[in-house]
Amino acid sequence: MTVGSAPTGLDLVEAVEEHCLHAWPAEVLEITPEGWALRATPGLEGRGRSNHALTPARSLSPEAYERGLAAATAFASAHGIACGVQVSPLSSHALLLGEMGARGWVVQQPVVVMTGDTAQIGAGADSVAPLGSGFAELAGGESLALTVTDSLTPEWVKTWTHCDPRPDADAHVQTVFQKMAGSARFAHAPGRAVGISVELDGIVGLYCIAVAPEWRRRGVGKWLVRGMLAQHAAPLTYLQVFGANAPGIALYRSLGFHEQYRYCHAVLPPSVQADAAGGAAAASGGGC
Repeated sequence: MTVGSAPTGLDLVEAVEEHCLHAWPAEVLEITPEGWALRATPGLEGRGRSNHALTPARSLSPEAYERGLAAATAFASAHGIACGVQVSPLSSHALLLGEMGARGWVVQQPVVVMTGDTAQIGAGADSVAPLGSGFAELAGGESLALTVTDSLTPEWVKTWTHCDPRPDADAHVQTVFQKMAGSARFAHAPGRAVGISVELDGIVGLYCIAVAPEWRRRGVGKWLVRGMLAQHAAPLTYLQVFGANAPGIALYRSLGFHEQYRYCHAVLPPSVQADAAGGAAAASGGGC
């Protein structure tokens, strides 16, 4: 159901997940007749929303789940990626999760999707001109500068890898981040904090929010999010945070975000995937 033009319930889940399909683009995207989104970014190994299939935002019959899993397995094998499924929302897919667990899929920790009012959260932010720079002063007299660009810069990447060290940083730069140029805004305070925002169709998505360890618990995260949202006009903003990240959830709640739904990723181990792919090929007649 919806109230006015604001989506709620499963309509909201569908709107957010549809936004994410385009805001965080995969190299390959196919939609099945039953609404499963099949995603592949072969150069970015094991990253959920870059490579995993996405369930429709509604409950399905056992037969529909079978068809969806078969399509996801065949798609993953065709593109040389590990087979994974983003099960979203969890509240609609208990049957699927139970069946996947019984078949040997590895179910990962839940992710919390939180939404907030863009204008309310961005209100009172230190002035940041769109695609420009803004400044703030923290307690103790230390100053921060936030720079926002519409494409990836070496300075942004340097700060991101400092705030969130990860082995696949170069792969992100060469794949997803290149495809985001023009639609995303890359914000960073050099050496201290980073984030990405994407506004499409009345919704803002926040990604890669990170603060350097030595700058945490000093108000930098709040300052960053407020500064990013002060640039956007879309009324609804969402972000995603691991369910086990209690400090992160508390931070976003203090800004005015609240939980809307949860999802999780489930991954098929290689040995099980090979057996499943063989079964799917046999069931479809093999093909060439």
